[in-house]
Amino acid sequence: MNLKQKTFASILIAAASLAGSGAVQAGVISQWGSNVIGFSTQYNTSSWAAAQALGAPNRPTYGDIAGAWAPQYRGGTLEWLSIGFDTAVYATGAVIREVSGNGFVYQVDAIDTFGNLHKVWSGADTSLANTPHNFAVNWSETAFTVKGLKVYVDTSRHGDWEEIDAIQLVGNEARTAPADVPEPASLALLGLGLAGLAAARRKKQ
Repeated sequence: MNLKQKTFASILIAAASLAGSGAVQAGVISQWGSNVIGFSTQYNTSSWAAAQALGAPNRPTYGDIAGAWAPQYRGGTLEWLSIGFDTAVYATGAVIREVSGNGFVYQVDAIDTFGNLHKVWSGADTSLANTPHNFAVNWSETAFTVKGLKVYVDTSRHGDWEEIDAIQLVGNEARTAPADVPEPASLALLGLGLAGLAAARRKKQ
């Protein structure tokens, strides 16, 4: 095999390897909220403020106890809390730490790095009652990086105060979904083009 043939074979092998690559491996990042983006209401500006939902969980007991976000009203309002995170990720899920009135989350939106909202989950909150519970929701990996989460709360389920101790974002630092790769037909055309180029060079010699 001469030098030109070796070069041509190497190019075809590289193209075949590209076609066979399925996904990019990346590290999973789980992080608790670092800043408040916004909220519908808060009970006060201290003990039950939106800022109480930042950081890792620090409420070990269940009940209407200071140290978690609570909306200003209970028993019939629709509320929301938006939390930001330090590292933007391709999001795959969230954990909402509920410590009072469990079972109140009905929707979660992802907030991209431009501030746009994307609904990523809606449904029934199956949190256990009368105990602190980490309510986990999952969805397919987003095609965009996520910097925040907006959690929607329905206070009409019962008479207890609905309270969130912490919110966690889970995602990947790089896309893990299959990347766009050349179609088989495109690879065939590439091979034919390279073969034609090699033939043309032989004629010139």
